[in-house]
Amino acid sequence: MKKYIVNLRGTSPLVFNTPQEEIAVELKKLKKDQLPEWEEKNWKRKAERDNKGSVIIPVRWIKSAFVNACKHSRKVPHFATSKKETYTRYADALYFTDTTFKCSDKDLKEKKAYMGAQGVGSKTKVLKIYPTIDKWETAVEISDGLGRMTIEEMKELFEFAGVIEGIGDFRRVNAGRFEVVSIKEIK
Repeated sequence: MKKYIVNLRGTSPLVFNTPQEEIAVELKKLKKDQLPEWEEKNWKRKAERDNKGSVIIPVRWIKSAFVNACKHSRKVPHFATSKKETYTRYADALYFTDTTFKCSDKDLKEKKAYMGAQGVGSKTKVLKIYPTIDKWETAVEISDGLGRMTIEEMKELFEFAGVIEGIGDFRRVNAGRFEVVSIKEIK
């Protein structure tokens, strides 16, 4: 078994949009003209939080970016038995431990956007406000049960994930991009 500590630094703002079920229930009860006022008062509630109320970067975002990088980069593992094999299944088996990032509501900025009220392509637009962090850095511990992935391959895949995949919301417009600061194997 191999263990790694991966340090990541944001190269673009990180946008949160992870409302809890209670927020979804509140939003369903509101009328369209009540939404702007609700957004102004409650936008910070859309940030992901731990049990103590601190804003966090969920580990599932980083694992998802890494798994997608394995899938989309089409990198063939050095131990592959065919050229069609990728790291996708292998990456699913890696264990990612919680990230080290934590911040308070004071560190959040608002990102305003007009979105379709009935989804993509809707002609009716409503104001949405999302919590954003401009500068961020985090570390994540990864356990590789089989120990087959080399540190160079992991770095290459994380770099691909940071440039192409990103984390958080608004990834299609280049939010949530990151760079690899360091990867170290823990003994």
